[in-house]
Amino acid sequence: MKILSIETTTNFGSIALLQDDIIKKEIFFESSDLAGELIEKLNYVYEEFDYIVVCSGPGSWTGVRIGMSFAKGIVLGQINKIYAVSVFDSIFYSVKNIKAKFLGIVYCSRDIFYCSEFNGRFNYKKSFKIKKIILKDLLSIVKKNDYTLIGPGLMNLKEFTKLERIKTNYFLSYPRASLNGLVAYQKIKRKILSLPLEPIYGK
Repeated sequence: MKILSIETTTNFGSIALLQDDIIKKEIFFESSDLAGELIEKLNYVYEEFDYIVVCSGPGSWTGVRIGMSFAKGIVLGQINKIYAVSVFDSIFYSVKNIKAKFLGIVYCSRDIFYCSEFNGRFNYKKSFKIKKIILKDLLSIVKKNDYTLIGPGLMNLKEFTKLERIKTNYFLSYPRASLNGLVAYQKIKRKILSLPLEPIYGK
């Protein structure tokens, strides 16, 4: 199975080409012009593919919209070729072999964040529950639970509070096209349906 995967939910974008669960190529870029970068970088990885994987968010309004529109344009109406995953699929897949409790964080707007929990066991059949939460309640949850914080929202969280004062482990992690593709491959192989092609927007 050949998979073309694109990731545009943050300014740190990527494109990957996978053959089953093997990453053949991956290109990373940082840009405020995600559409332009996608068109330019696609020439380096484009081949025939069975599925195009896209991230439905949560993430930047512009990035999520560009990624989904781009995917729809490539498949020329063959929507069944698009497989959507969430940002939390990607970042939790990166730590799926670590037996710990993680709280994924993605910035929404003002003092609002998206968050999702990972208990150390990656279940392909269940989607991660995504909650929208205000900063005050987010910090209260972090203080009461033994979480390791993960996700692109940590940069924004750092703007509101001094992370070093929060007595918990954390590390910055961004979704990646290759991880999106690996998750999608495992789900497709198990005949699990794609997430709806409905964007989850942040700011």
